Amino acid sequence: MIAMTYVADLGQGQTLAIENARTQTVITWETKSAGQQQSQQMSLSLGQWSASPIVFRMSFGFILQIESNQRAYYIRLQANSISLLSEVPLMLGAQEISLRNVAASSMKVSEIKPLEPLRMGNMSMQMEPMQMSMGEMKMSMATSSSSSSAIARYCRNCGREVGDRDRFCSQCGAKLS
Repeated sequence: MIAMTYVADLGQGQTLAIENARTQTVITWETKSAGQQQSQQMSLSLGQWSASPIVFRMSFGFILQIESNQRAYYIRLQANSISLLSEVPLMLGAQEISLRNVAASSMKVSEIKPLEPLRMGNMSMQMEPMQMSMGEMKMSMATSSSSSSAIARYCRNCGREVGDRDRFCSQCGAKLS
C-alpha cells in the first residue's frame, strides 16, 4: 500500500499535512510567522481511509474529518493543539478548505541541526559531550563511551577548551591561571 498524503494551506502561515500509511494516520500542523515556527504532530491508528480527508474552517479553529474502513473520525485543530473528538462536532457555518494530494516522498521534513556551543560572557555550554564552564567553575559529563576521566579546562576570556599544561589560550591569547 502506497502512503496517501494530503496538504492544505490554512492561511496566516499555517499548513496541514495528513498522511495515511496502512492503518496509521499522521497529522502535522505547522505555523510559521516572522522568525518563528511551531509544529504539532499526532499519530493515530484510524485504519485504512475509505475516502479523502476533509478540512473545515470553524470559528474556533479547524475540524479534520477522516473516513476510515472502521468509522468517521473528527479531529480538532485549535490553539496549537490537535485532539481527537469523541463525538461528531456541530458543523454550523463550517467552510470546507481544499486539500491537494501530494506524493509522500515530496513532503519536506525539516532537518534538526545540533546545538552549537553556547557562550555568554565567561560562561560556555556544549551539549555533546555535555560541558559547562563559568569562570573557574567547570563541569563535564562524560558519555558512556568516553574512557577519559580528565576534566576539561576552558579559557575564562573566550570559553575555548585548553590543555592542562597550556599557559595561554591559543584562541585569544589570554593568560590561563
